Amino acid sequence: MYLIAIRHALHQLPEIAFEEHQTKAAILAQLKDVDDVVVHEFLSSPGILVEYTVCEGDYRLFRADMDALPITENTACEYQSVHQGMMHACGHDVHMTVLLGLIDHIAKTKPKRNLLFLFQPAEEGKGGAESVLAEGLIQQFPVSEVFALHVGSGLPVGSVSSREGIFFGIPQEFDVRFLGKSAHVAYPEMGVNALQAGVDLINAMKHDIEQLSQTERVIFHIGKMAAGNIRNVIADKCILEGTHRSLRNSVCHHINDLILKNCDAVAEANKAEYEVDFLCSYDPVINDRKLTQELGRLCAENGIEYIEAETAMTGEDFGFFTSRYPGLLFWLGGGCDDALHSDKFLPLDACVDIGVLIFAALATR
Repeated sequence: MYLIAIRHALHQLPEIAFEEHQTKAAILAQLKDVDDVVVHEFLSSPGILVEYTVCEGDYRLFRADMDALPITENTACEYQSVHQGMMHACGHDVHMTVLLGLIDHIAKTKPKRNLLFLFQPAEEGKGGAESVLAEGLIQQFPVSEVFALHVGSGLPVGSVSSREGIFFGIPQEFDVRFLGKSAHVAYPEMGVNALQAGVDLINAMKHDIEQLSQTERVIFHIGKMAAGNIRNVIADKCILEGTHRSLRNSVCHHINDLILKNCDAVAEANKAEYEVDFLCSYDPVINDRKLTQELGRLCAENGIEYIEAETAMTGEDFGFFTSRYPGLLFWLGGGCDDALHSDKFLPLDACVDIGVLIFAALATR
């Protein structure tokens, strides 16, 4: 396989969650001539599971995510997205290419070790990991360990970064809608101010999160707030879109309870009604201690710089795998300083071979 050409082709064809049909076709085209593997397709998504079985015993699973983001690319590279308004702004084109490179390496070297390779759809907040696990196909194999990488910004090519224990936190997205009654600002007693209820909620949560932050590492953020239509009319609707981050499931549930408690209180105080939708949430990514130590050893043996990472408050649905199996996720140095999800995010091609090298070392150790 010519991996750089594959990476460029995948980068040009970004598709959003559960719509990765061209991406799937491109991957299947690369797999059709690979010896000694069996390709399984999922019924409810474009995901692909590739099986390499050579003996009795357990399997190590390696996962790459497939989806892109609804972002207009601004990299000006020769292989820029041809899908208007969509972009591989999180490096999943690199992830898929590395996994294809690993499969090619395994097919050529034929190690006596059972392996699974998962191309997973819909990592970006749409439940892709839950979807493939819900089908039960993966559970038909005795999986002993799971692995994934994520290309990172601000790390040079030739480096990786990880840590044992909690590596990525728990994201919880939510929407809150306050419903009031419009009235002329001159007659406020005739209206119900939904905007004021939204402001009161932000202030109440700010107080509670400050208290919680004394003992827990948490983030609470309202990224979007929309209310009202006319400057001299009381807003009859206020919509808040937010996220919170934590490191323990019990803390995540506690923050959800605080949102409901404060919504109830401010709605009553403002005589408004409210609705709360809790949207996507992931399990924390928890790196197995022995596997993390093994990563450091293999990096040293292969001339790759290993950097101890901080716990990240980003989310990754690979956490649903590390909740089931001993697992390892690591940052792969991409040689790019632009932030993940930026319209300029473009890891260097050179990181692909490093990713294949590390995955192959982990697969055959």
